[in-house]
Amino acid sequence: MRALRTLAEATILAVERHVLPVLPRVLREDDLRNTPAGDDGWFESLRRAFMEALGAAAVDDGNAQGLAAMVAQRVEKYNKEQYHRLLRRAYGVDVFKAEPGLAKVLRPWESENIGLIKSIPEQYLDTLHGRVVAAVRKGTSLRDMSREVRQTYDLPRKRAELIARDQIGKLNGDLTEYRQTNIGVKKYRWRGVLDERERDEHIAREGQEFEWDKPPPDGHPGKPIRCRCWAEAVLPALDDLDGLIVH
Repeated sequence: MRALRTLAEATILAVERHVLPVLPRVLREDDLRNTPAGDDGWFESLRRAFMEALGAAAVDDGNAQGLAAMVAQRVEKYNKEQYHRLLRRAYGVDVFKAEPGLAKVLRPWESENIGLIKSIPEQYLDTLHGRVVAAVRKGTSLRDMSREVRQTYDLPRKRAELIARDQIGKLNGDLTEYRQTNIGVKKYRWRGVLDERERDEHIAREGQEFEWDKPPPDGHPGKPIRCRCWAEAVLPALDDLDGLIVH
């Protein structure tokens, strides 16, 4: 979340440096209700300003990939620690099994999140450009327009927070499903935070058992957007688990 917040703040700074300074010049143009042709009209001035802002805030593929990989490694390490703590508590021994399919969980998540990371400045600046153009055509004053632009600064911040919370929850849920089913766990109990933010239907599932191959209508814990629930394994006897190494 800290990394994505930094990206959101860089996008806001790019607007401050490249977009706001051009507004006084744009608003001095004649015939603002129309989109002028050529390279010297107000619309082109705005377009160039937003392109400069995007150039300053954009995340290249390499940086996005590095960030996604770093987050994936941290979530995987956390999930693994919790998983082995659960097994030691349940069986009184350390239980291990090879995880040949782990990359099939991590790589698609990393690929999806490269796009989401890059979308933070792209989506916000595209939305803001449309709002500014509409405000110019409406004859909004410089003072009001500057205020309206600054009032949008929470958009990239909130999107960064949503991506961070939602995608980490989804990856943790995917890793939990993989690790439980990898040792032969068939069922889990739905567990949640049980606070005012939790969905009513998820509160109603608290303690209920579900099969991994028969998910609820909106998916296993962690799958619905912003879901903070988790799957508590219904563990069989140690001898019934698949292909384990016991220490």
